[in-house]
Amino acid sequence: GAAGDFDAKATAKANISNEDAAALRTHPKTCSILPKSVSPSDNVRIVLRVAFQRDGKLAAEPLLIEASASAKGPALMRSAMDALEKCQPYAMLPADRYDQWRMLDLSFHA
Repeated sequence: GAAGDFDAKATAKANISNEDAAALRTHPKTCSILPKSVSPSDNVRIVLRVAFQRDGKLAAEPLLIEASASAKGPALMRSAMDALEKCQPYAMLPADRYDQWRMLDLSFHA
């Protein structure tokens, strides 16, 4: 996109099955642990924009595009980014629909 579009909202829904979407949401959880400074009762949420290569590996470092106003947000963001890095490749993403999932906004919460 144009230089000013880096933080534009994603408008197209990924065209992947519910099973693939569920696997994509849970897969990073297998590679990371919630930081001790963050608990589920903290109600912290972040959204990262993630660009993928066709082989399911990250194309670039994820970008923070949304976050709760919380001092614990940076810890959750580091944990999520570490998990995304450690868990690649994301083989559950269908190669034949790469144009649908090459960039996704993924939500993470405590």
